[in-house]
Amino acid sequence: MNSEGAADITETNRAAWNAARYQAWRTALGAPADEALRLRTDPEKAARRILPHLGSVAGKRICNVQGSHGRLAVSLALLGAQVTVIDFAEDNRRYAAELASAAQVGLDYVLSDIMAAADLGLGAFDALVMELGILHYHLDIAAFFRVMGRLCDAGATLVLHEFHPVQRKLFPAYPGQATDYFSADLVRAPVPDPTGEGRVLGECQYRFWTLAEVLGAALAAGFRVKAFQEHPDWNDPTLPGAYTLVADWRPA
Repeated sequence: MNSEGAADITETNRAAWNAARYQAWRTALGAPADEALRLRTDPEKAARRILPHLGSVAGKRICNVQGSHGRLAVSLALLGAQVTVIDFAEDNRRYAAELASAAQVGLDYVLSDIMAAADLGLGAFDALVMELGILHYHLDIAAFFRVMGRLCDAGATLVLHEFHPVQRKLFPAYPGQATDYFSADLVRAPVPDPTGEGRVLGECQYRFWTLAEVLGAALAAGFRVKAFQEHPDWNDPTLPGAYTLVADWRPA
């Protein structure tokens, strides 16, 4: 796919993520002030999938890649980190900004396509964190990890907690999606509705990646894998539902 086609898909996805998303977060999570109180009471809970791989986050510069509504970012900020979110949806930014303000923490929220982030002059980060629903928005996984490398200080830690390809490829949730683990086809489907009401808030185009594609792209971009964990599916614990990749940035 050429760059023009990829840009069109990015804009399609951006529009979908701005379709009543702010109100959807308020319905799903509650008003920012109410959610902020919950996060202040127990910030470790919202960051529980990420924290074990970072050690103490106090004073660290952390980039929450495609950080959406900001719950993870605000939790890390409450624990003393200097957090920057990069995300392309204004509705996400609005909820996150109100959440941070109510939690009384600073949060730098950069409204941008993550693929342009390395050219924004943000400096180098001590850690990059990503959680559930990141990679399938990218049509070029190798290019994505190269951008991640450009955001890292030497020795920085990348923590990716992501949906497992077995779940997403062999047990598809979208009509017409092939049950083929190795399929490279794009899938057009509704963006998830966090309210549980099943409303169509907009449609995105997705590309689901195999584990080998993810790991190969990370290694080729200069990341050294420190740990890789697979986690049971929430509904069927006999199947993998998610995985966690922990890697260090080791530029050549």
